Amino acid sequence: MTSRKDQEQYWEHKDQPYRFVTAEEFSEAFQSFHVCRRLGDELGTEFDKSKSHPAALTTKKYGVGKFELLKACSSREYLLMKRNSFVYIFQLCQVSLEMRHFHF
Repeated sequence: MTSRKDQEQYWEHKDQPYRFVTAEEFSEAFQSFHVCRRLGDELGTEFDKSKSHPAALTTKKYGVGKFELLKACSSREYLLMKRNSFVYIFQLCQVSLEMRHFHF
């Protein structure tokens, strides 16, 4: 929901004066709307798996195996490291300069 101050810009009924709509009023209006009722009925009925093609639904928890997920995540992290390589090099130089001034 938007704040009292921001909600007025979304007022649809230009011929009527603006009034603040609370979250409860909005929820009640949406629940009485035919689209919400139809959606509730549709989600309330259990899905009949016999009507769908067996290949349409995944049988694994994830669509790919663990090794493929690891490869995808690793390649993404490598890409992000390449993209931010300047930051890593700068930080490495900064730490090495600080270590030169630090005496054990």
